[in-house]
Amino acid sequence: MTVLEQRGLSISGQVIPSLFRVLHAILKFLKHSDSELKDDFTYLSIHHIQKMPWVTFHQLYTGELVNHVKDSRFGYCNDSAQSGILTGSLLQLLCSLLEESDLGGTDGQDMYVKLVDIVPMIAASLLEQHYGPESLYQYLKHKILMVMMRLNPYVQEDCTNIVCYLKLIRQYFHGLLHEPMLQHVTKLDNCLEGSPFLLNIVGLVESKDKSTRHLQRKAIYLFLSYSICLSCNRNNGTLRCSCKRDDCLLGHKVQGCSDHCSCFGLSEISDWFQRCYLDTSFYSKSSTDFALSFLELYMEEDDMLFGILLQLLDAPLIFQEIDNMKITELIAAKLLSSILYPVHLFHLFLFLLHYDHMVLVDYLISKDVGVHCAQYLLRCLRLVSQSWHAFVDDSIYLAKIEKLNCKRQKTSRDVISSRASSSKEYKNSSGYDKEAKNSQKLFLDAKVCLYSFKRTVEDLQKKGLFPYNPKPLLRSLARFEELCEQG
Repeated sequence: MTVLEQRGLSISGQVIPSLFRVLHAILKFLKHSDSELKDDFTYLSIHHIQKMPWVTFHQLYTGELVNHVKDSRFGYCNDSAQSGILTGSLLQLLCSLLEESDLGGTDGQDMYVKLVDIVPMIAASLLEQHYGPESLYQYLKHKILMVMMRLNPYVQEDCTNIVCYLKLIRQYFHGLLHEPMLQHVTKLDNCLEGSPFLLNIVGLVESKDKSTRHLQRKAIYLFLSYSICLSCNRNNGTLRCSCKRDDCLLGHKVQGCSDHCSCFGLSEISDWFQRCYLDTSFYSKSSTDFALSFLELYMEEDDMLFGILLQLLDAPLIFQEIDNMKITELIAAKLLSSILYPVHLFHLFLFLLHYDHMVLVDYLISKDVGVHCAQYLLRCLRLVSQSWHAFVDDSIYLAKIEKLNCKRQKTSRDVISSRASSSKEYKNSSGYDKEAKNSQKLFLDAKVCLYSFKRTVEDLQKKGLFPYNPKPLLRSLARFEELCEQG
């Protein structure tokens, strides 16, 4: 980059991304050989990436730099695909550098924190790629989201950074946030059932859906993680806030301090629910549809599943202090704490597992997600014991679950109109009795699953086959049993 700025050498446009790929290959070799040079290489790489002349970097997209370079071979900037390859090579290197989360000491932490400011600068390249090759555009979005995921713990140390990253998500990934979460298989009206053409079409649609859902998972995960973190800070005030500084990322100056940041988080949540839930016809999309679609989106990737479930356990805390909330913020807090209420999500989670306790055991002993699963179950069981009535009587969500389980054929309009009625006649009707009975069955299914889960964990512990100490979890399950016996 320095050579290009000084115009001292003619250079091929492939050299710069090739250099990033060489650095990436060196890092992979050092990791594979477990070399003691690995940490030094990571420090040096991050340091020099921070020092990159970003103004010059972005000139590569606009073609400004081409005019200053004597060699005509440097036609790199005029091709959006090749300019995307430059960003992709840098992002690939960043993703690998951020895998090294074990850099010890304060210096290691500081290195990662300094990378937080770089992501919005790299993300700006997406504007140039929007009309370029679709596969490259998807790849760049995937890599940027991966970098943001790995920087997430460092972003959440300062609410100013969170606000700026929320704006980045809204600016570049708003389509993914508002994409329907339900999976649909497209079938053309003029295509016969069983036609090989239909199979090809469905295959293409499913492939595209899979790619989109992978990006959507990450975008919504980050969006909710940032928004909930900001909103909870209203109550605990644990985050640093440097909103008064003049060099806020993305050129956005945030007025005020953490109070404004907390309001911003709730405002973003309100807008998301407005677009994804409230704007959809109420007759075809209930809160259970939304919650089930949300969970199904994350059931496909275990690591993010427990990450998002742990985040949502904090959602009820937002609604605890509502004195100074505006109407929009109040609505956002209410929607988040009711539609994605953790106790009901736990019911839906067990339902989607088909109440198979062995799947829970597999999660718990997994090397990748075991710790997060244990954290979720411990916190969730504590919340269940505190909200026992809500766990036992899950009738709010019952109708739609039964529809998915093919136990009852009711239209959405019938369900809504039946719930809208509050008359004594309705409460004494057989429909109400059936709903209450099925709600009890839902609780009983969860009860049987958790009882079996407890026995299996106890057996594994006695045989010395459980990989860590499960006693805290067993105590929580024992408390659950006591509550069940008390009725």
